[in-house]
Amino acid sequence: MLTRKTQVAVEIEATEGTAETLEAADAFLASNVDFQPAIEVNERDPLRSNLSPWASLPGKRQATVTFDVDLAGTGTPGDPLPFADALKACGVSETLVANTSATYKPASDNVPSVTISVYIDGKIYKTWGARGTFKLDLASGKPGVIHFTLTGADWSEEDGAMLSGVSYNTTLPPVLLSANFSIDAYAALIDSLSLDAGCGVTLRPDINKPSGHRSAMISSRKPTITFDPENVLVATYDFLGKWKSGALMALSATLGSDAGNTVAISAPKIQYQEARLGDRAGLSIFELTGLCTVDSGDDEWQIQIT
Repeated sequence: MLTRKTQVAVEIEATEGTAETLEAADAFLASNVDFQPAIEVNERDPLRSNLSPWASLPGKRQATVTFDVDLAGTGTPGDPLPFADALKACGVSETLVANTSATYKPASDNVPSVTISVYIDGKIYKTWGARGTFKLDLASGKPGVIHFTLTGADWSEEDGAMLSGVSYNTTLPPVLLSANFSIDAYAALIDSLSLDAGCGVTLRPDINKPSGHRSAMISSRKPTITFDPENVLVATYDFLGKWKSGALMALSATLGSDAGNTVAISAPKIQYQEARLGDRAGLSIFELTGLCTVDSGDDEWQIQIT
């Protein structure tokens, strides 16, 4: 079987923890796909007259699926992102305005569980009752990449055909250039930027389920943004002073400018949590990590495609 012949599909579950049947419309472009099933092992070690091991008992099951997607709109303002269901399972809300925008922000309520299938050249690996977290990485001159980690409550493996009739998004992702990056109204010179959703994921035990789990749930959230501004004089901008004071600062950046493929990333109240001096090809830089703090609630960061 060829690993190049791989598909990923995600669908929101009508009933939490009950597997959905995946269709062509649920598939999207992904890379670096990995499916890791797991079974809890209950070892048995009774006292006996020899040192030979006894057979163990398989217990609770779960699975972890990781994959990357390029951050790209569809070219039509107001269309959802092709991988929107995966985002929603990471505690993200979606607001669509026809012919205008698609906006994604954190959500604390009504976070759906999803079924994920990974098709590998004649085999299907599926997990359900899944939720997770993501990290968006941006680097100068490159497209944004979202790294997903989704945890499922049970899993299956079976022989089966790949999805047919899939229509993939052909819009090219914008790259991080002419980004109008700003932190605290200061146009810092940076080379990279990351947004980590920081969702804490736990499994809900349920002895009535064959896997011992009802579903995965998001039990906490601590989103952070990291970036690497060039060091400047205190008189120009006082990065460490802002850290000392606990200042809350707005951050924003934009990728692209085409309709339906312009991505605006923002956070209204960043507070520095860590600062380190670094070096970038002989230039003194800071490596900064900021906590995305609450504004009015469920709005500590935003990704909007227009």
